[in-house]
Amino acid sequence: MNIGLDVGYSATKAVAGGRRVAFPSAVGTPDRPRFSLGENHAIILTQPVHVQVGEAAVQQSRFLKRREDRRWIEGDEWYTLFLAALTEMTDATVAELRVVTGLPVAFYDDRQVLRARVLGEHRAQREGRRAQVFRVVDCRVIPQPFGILLAAALDDRGRIADPVLAGGTVGVLDIGGKTTNLLAVHRLNEIRRETASVNVGAWDAVRAMREWLSEHCPDLDLRDHQVIEAVIERRVRYYGEPVDLSRAVDAALEPLADQVIAAASQLWNGAAGLDAILVGGGGALLLGPYIQRHFRHARVVQDAVFANALGFWRFCQRLAGDAGNTR
Repeated sequence: MNIGLDVGYSATKAVAGGRRVAFPSAVGTPDRPRFSLGENHAIILTQPVHVQVGEAAVQQSRFLKRREDRRWIEGDEWYTLFLAALTEMTDATVAELRVVTGLPVAFYDDRQVLRARVLGEHRAQREGRRAQVFRVVDCRVIPQPFGILLAAALDDRGRIADPVLAGGTVGVLDIGGKTTNLLAVHRLNEIRRETASVNVGAWDAVRAMREWLSEHCPDLDLRDHQVIEAVIERRVRYYGEPVDLSRAVDAALEPLADQVIAAASQLWNGAAGLDAILVGGGGALLLGPYIQRHFRHARVVQDAVFANALGFWRFCQRLAGDAGNTR
């Protein structure tokens, strides 16, 4: 099985063919409701550690673990999210996998560390399932925003679907939870001097909105992932009544978008020489409209949240096809 895997600070996404999964990058204690009439879709791992992952962790766990540092790919939380994603992609007791994943451009020198962590045999067990063994026989780590470009330029077999993007000069803005990656590419080759990261992302909007909510809805206690949902929906419920957050959200997002626009304008010399600017990542839904108003050739890519994982998978398909052609 070929898998495109994007484990981000905010959310974890994975793609394999028609199978797509996404869940908040939250790991917590395995607390659960004592009574429920609804369906239970909780991701609860019992091995190698007993934890709850994703939306259920946000809603039910008494304690959550969340990191936003460079070394988190070496920690238990990242590994738990990695295993949870694999259990979501297949319920086979033994699975052979090829994985393409990514790192922020500022951390790309850590690619061998991540590759070594992904390669090899991994064991996990979910509550209510048999134990699973995942054998990752190949792993490629690419700069994260490349996934957005590859999702737009390749088809599901890894072939060139958009020759203009594949053969042109393209800027990519990958807006994540903690950072925004800026990538410039010419004929699918990175232009290193025009590639950088800025410490602006969706969590900055969370912090700004948390201050607003503490003043205007002081009795509301939301976790970070719930605040993000409120920002996206531009409303929240307070004592059963809807509260319109549109003005507060605009006040929080405009200065963040201005920072991204300023960084891109400086790095890309105004961006007039680019054939297109692709905007993706979870934060694209928040900052994309502001960026499009400034750069007339910018566009938010289709299915922006999954774009990196989809591009990783399509690149994995391309690699598998190339390997088959050389046999």
